[in-house]
Amino acid sequence: MVEVVNGESNAQLALKRLQECQDSSDHFQGWRYFLEKTDLKAGTDPVKATSLRQTALDARESVAMQDEKPLSRPSSTL
Repeated sequence: MVEVVNGESNAQLALKRLQECQDSSDHFQGWRYFLEKTDLKAGTDPVKATSLRQTALDARESVAMQDEKPLSRPSSTL
């Protein structure tokens, strides 16, 4: 779920509202809300925002995978 808001104080209020309506069992199972800086405009449709965020995440992960160097194994001598 994504809510795009303008400004840190608005983000803090939105986060507090989400946490207040979260079921305690969800919280104990590890589901949390968090703030994330973005270049999306406030009021962006949540479905579109989620899609844009997923596309950006996929691109970052792809770059990270390309940057990874294979682990070298020490040679064993007998």
